[in-house]
Amino acid sequence: MRKTNHEIDHEDAIRALSSIKNDPNFKRYIEVRESMREETIRALQTPANIENLNLHFYISGKLEAIDEELDIFYKLFS
Repeated sequence: MRKTNHEIDHEDAIRALSSIKNDPNFKRYIEVRESMREETIRALQTPANIENLNLHFYISGKLEAIDEELDIFYKLFS
């Protein structure tokens, strides 16, 4: 049986993330996601993407997802 996000124990998730906090691969993952965030912000500022509303909303959603993920990591590790 698969667990959904609602069935996962948050304490277990925090312990798991805390154990990989100092892992060099995890730190590299965070750097990659931050880089993706910056690229997404630049893409939002491109005139062609601003004119195309569907693409603009898609890229905005992508940015929001990256921000939420990074916020979770920063809150857990602060």
